Amino acid sequence: MAIGLPAWQRREAFAYVESLAGPLLAWEYLRRSPAYRAAWFVRDPAVAETAGHDWGLLRLLDPDLDARAVTPIWRPDPPSTLRVIRAAGARDGLKLYDLDFDRTAPGAVRDGEGTYLAASVGANAWQLHIADELGPQDHIAISIDADSYARRRIAAAERFLADLERKTAGSRSAAAIPSRSGRFHAAVLQATDATAAGASHREIAIALHGEKSVSRRWSADGELRASIRYFLKRASHLVGGGYRDLIYR
Repeated sequence: MAIGLPAWQRREAFAYVESLAGPLLAWEYLRRSPAYRAAWFVRDPAVAETAGHDWGLLRLLDPDLDARAVTPIWRPDPPSTLRVIRAAGARDGLKLYDLDFDRTAPGAVRDGEGTYLAASVGANAWQLHIADELGPQDHIAISIDADSYARRRIAAAERFLADLERKTAGSRSAAAIPSRSGRFHAAVLQATDATAAGASHREIAIALHGEKSVSRRWSADGELRASIRYFLKRASHLVGGGYRDLIYR
């Protein structure tokens, strides 16, 4: 790592983005929106609880905090959010303590009905909404809303239960491998921050590909510059509202 370089010049500073799920990735774009940042910094305390609704959030979050430090709660719930309730009359199955979570964790968020929090199971991360009335020894069920995302919520619940079964059995899960999409979004966000810092297209290319590669391949109308232009076009769309597509994809 090159000491002293601005964050936008260091690819490793964006490595965490490569493994983010859609709802967290959406936050990375929203927090770079000048309009959202303005809303945060001039927010009226009297309307702070509802000001986030214009952005699809339960409430506004500090845009200086990245997806590793906050839990964005989107409205309506993304298909990947699982609502955990008490199982009616269950005598066996999972209990609340099997989920191994902490309602008082720094990232936990309450909404009047329960607590939203992130839970890691193996290589996967999940967002759960735990109903208030649940105690550690209570058997649990997952509530599925009968909306347009119902089938996707069922699929997410099945994956979550499979992860828990593997965890209970003691099997080890391999670390998540960054996808092509994850690497793309990391590059787009790096290019976005570079532009905000006043970097030229060539400087952005150097940060992404290295000076040697750029010196060999760069031209005013070449493929490298075209890729930077495409990254910035995508960033403009996602920051400007397209981030919502990432939440519900």
